[in-house]
Amino acid sequence: MTKAFDKLGDSKAAGLTFSVDASPEQIVAFGNATGDKVEQKTAEALSGLSISVAMAADKPLKDLDTFKNTRGAGKEVTPDKSLRVSYLLADKKGTALLEFRQVDAKAYVRADAKGLVKLVGEDPAEVDAVAEDLPTELNPVKDVLAGKWVAFDLQELADTAKKPADAGTPAPSGRPTLDPETAEQLAVSLKDVFSRTVTFDDKGKKDGAEHLLVSAPARQLTDELLKALKPLSAKLPEQFGKLPTKVPDDLADTRIGVDLYLKGGTFSSATFDLAQLEPKAGPGSTFPVKLAFNSSAPAVQAPTDAVKITDKDIQNATLALVSAAAGEAGGPGAPVGAGRPGTPGKPLTDAQVKELVGLGMPEQQIQVFSRLGMDYEEIKSLAQEG
Repeated sequence: MTKAFDKLGDSKAAGLTFSVDASPEQIVAFGNATGDKVEQKTAEALSGLSISVAMAADKPLKDLDTFKNTRGAGKEVTPDKSLRVSYLLADKKGTALLEFRQVDAKAYVRADAKGLVKLVGEDPAEVDAVAEDLPTELNPVKDVLAGKWVAFDLQELADTAKKPADAGTPAPSGRPTLDPETAEQLAVSLKDVFSRTVTFDDKGKKDGAEHLLVSAPARQLTDELLKALKPLSAKLPEQFGKLPTKVPDDLADTRIGVDLYLKGGTFSSATFDLAQLEPKAGPGSTFPVKLAFNSSAPAVQAPTDAVKITDKDIQNATLALVSAAAGEAGGPGAPVGAGRPGTPGKPLTDAQVKELVGLGMPEQQIQVFSRLGMDYEEIKSLAQEG
């Protein structure tokens, strides 16, 4: 089994697709059984929904610096130009709702805003209404709402993230990692738990693939995992948070299983019934999901019609969104300028800008707030609060 998964890293290309295999009827029935009613329209939108990831490189994926660097905390982020990757959210017809691509250290994003709004049961016409009211600072957002490809340089963003904290931005924290000794102890503990609780049943072949049922008693597995992790909890990175002290009371005392399929000794797909984790589901309720692997993923190419945006465009758009949200409709207590985005405030003097920068607010952020209608005192108040 371990060799089957190791082969994934030996490939130069890989594609993974997670999909909702439950039918609309199964989704509705599952919702009724658990008390979370699901409308038929929503169930139809969820059924067949998928998230696909495709990766390709000139060398085995396991040898890419991108994956090697995840094991080092605090390392500088350098986008790997040898890696081409795409993420795609699609409906059951295969229509792209949201797509992200990375090619030659540049990122490309496109969204079907109306399709996404429709997916959650809202009126797609709201997208046009929102786009019409957006200020100039949010032109990149307008492009996204219009369904255009937008492109930005990942290296520029990485360089911005590496700027020292004297620019008014806190330094990013390192990735959560384990020291080698703790990692080895954890691996041994987990291997011991799985060897005693997990079983593998050969179910023969299905559609030309080897079928294995991997199962374990839910409460016992969870309890033993918590006991195995407890001695190491003090050594785990703080980003992992505190571990539970006991097994959740509502976790079913039943055996849960996942169906694995292998072709040519390589992992092909896995199916899992989410109803196994829901004690209210009851007999007959089912909510199958699937994870499929493809070692010959389609080539990831850069779109030719993407609108280029810079890291400053992204920062301006983000700041404008935050400011507008904070003072939506100019409500009580909201900053005066935030309620009228796009209406410039009184120009700031060089001395005022210098003082605000001295309080820890980046000059770019100061200018954005000013263009959104906030005056010196309002911006100063935000800088002091920050």
